[in-house]
Amino acid sequence: MTYKAKSLIYFSCFVIASFIYYGVEQQDKFQENISSETVVETQFQDSNELNNPQDNFKEEQQ
Repeated sequence: MTYKAKSLIYFSCFVIASFIYYGVEQQDKFQENISSETVVETQFQDSNELNNPQDNFKEEQQ
């Protein structure tokens, strides 16, 4: 086997291993984000105020 062929095989293996490593790291980060405890504060409106939201928006603008 020639030197170029060996180099090409080694380089190909390195590139494949790099992609696999990157994929595993991204999956680990994604799992950490899902399992982290994040608190979100929201404000809810009553359903009777949602009959005509454009009017409510105009009132808030004035």
